[in-house]
Amino acid sequence: MKRRDFLIQSTLTALGTMALHNLPVQSQPMYKQYSSYKSWKSDNSFLKGINAPVFQELDISNLKVSGTIPPEIKGMYVRNGPNPMFKPESYNYPLEGDGMLHGIYLENGKASYKNRWIQTRGLAYERFEGKELDELKFKNYANTNIMSHGGKLLALYEIGLPYEITQELETVGEWNFQGNLEQSMTAHPKVDYTTGELHFYRYSFFNSPYLHYYIADKQGKIIRNYPIEIAKPVLIHDMALTENYAIFFDCPLIFNMEKAKANNTPFTWEPEGGTTIILVDRHHPEKKPIYLKTEAFWLWHFMNSFEKDNQLTIDYVHYPKMNLETNLEAISSNKSNLQRMTIDLKTHQINQKSIDDHSIEFPIIDSRRMGQPYRFGYTPYIDNDLLAKKQIIGYFPALIQYDMVNQNHKTHQLKSGCYCGEASFIPHPNKSGELDGYVVTFVYNENTNTSDLLIIDPANFEKEPIATIHLPVRVPSGFHGNWIG
Repeated sequence: MKRRDFLIQSTLTALGTMALHNLPVQSQPMYKQYSSYKSWKSDNSFLKGINAPVFQELDISNLKVSGTIPPEIKGMYVRNGPNPMFKPESYNYPLEGDGMLHGIYLENGKASYKNRWIQTRGLAYERFEGKELDELKFKNYANTNIMSHGGKLLALYEIGLPYEITQELETVGEWNFQGNLEQSMTAHPKVDYTTGELHFYRYSFFNSPYLHYYIADKQGKIIRNYPIEIAKPVLIHDMALTENYAIFFDCPLIFNMEKAKANNTPFTWEPEGGTTIILVDRHHPEKKPIYLKTEAFWLWHFMNSFEKDNQLTIDYVHYPKMNLETNLEAISSNKSNLQRMTIDLKTHQINQKSIDDHSIEFPIIDSRRMGQPYRFGYTPYIDNDLLAKKQIIGYFPALIQYDMVNQNHKTHQLKSGCYCGEASFIPHPNKSGELDGYVVTFVYNENTNTSDLLIIDPANFEKEPIATIHLPVRVPSGFHGNWIG
């Protein structure tokens, strides 16, 4: 494909689908620099401090460990996030920035690290030119999530096809499910632990129906493609799953063509339309979706959902409104908290209540409980006073463990100057309880300008980590990651 044709196609496609334990005695970590790129600095608050990109791809083995890595942990924790290779003239956070993967490999109580840029087609053209290309402003950055299914490791973004990644974090290329996926796949699929099925969707900004729901079997073969009618082209970032339903929240963050043409964040908040809850029958495609109207609100992420006694329960991070303008004041004005929605499946009556008033984001659970009754969930805590003081987002000073049965919580407070990101849950390979496993998260230490990976015992959540893996480098603030056993 000629470069000009690629630029036209990629742009249209994007718009169209838019105090620690004592250190054991160890030798020093062993570095191997894989590649290095020209560094730069920016005054943009989304590109400095904890959010500043890194410019080297590294392999580091024999990482120092405080405490002891449980011997049954074997696999890799990989996290995705934006890391622009070239300095952008403008930056529409959180929708932009070349994806970079950061992986920690654990086996026999030892740890190693590597990071790699995701070599998308758009990044390949920019590397050829040696700069950011304005005509690729809405390219597929592949920077939001990474997950494993059907023998494939896939890097995901809001628009565009997934990128297949090797276990060594090298980019294979775009993956379209053997030609059965059109246009795109969003960044928050759900895996049913019972059936092994992958549930995901794509949305369009131009072509009705604006929403398509897919199911792939455990081998990765798409077995269902179900169009869903919605009134307007909107941003739908996440979905939820229960035993019988796929759940979508149609929130009024509307695609705006004029803003897109001006290279601005292409969405406007139109609350007069309210929010629509969409329930799609997983097992009977002939049934029409159920549409339930509520007052306007926004969500980025669900925690979990389940059915019990003819009632549907949905736990999610609630925002009364959403402002996506690209400035710190606008982003900081979006206040969140954990809420529980219940829907009577006979009368369709909706009730909502706040779990507490903490500002939070990036909720996760033990993935074995996806779509089933559960007890525990985990989120970073957003300290709004701290963010106002630093004038930079991404500084989360604590993790919260929510007990959704007893409606209370515990806090893992990080040490002064240390800040976490989204957590992941590593299930114990031989036990099935929700506390049988480990909570892990990357933590940035601004005192040393390096990062650690914490391994926390969920049964003793407020105590010191059982292990801290020390990186001699910094891992920038990012988005989503997963444990690959």
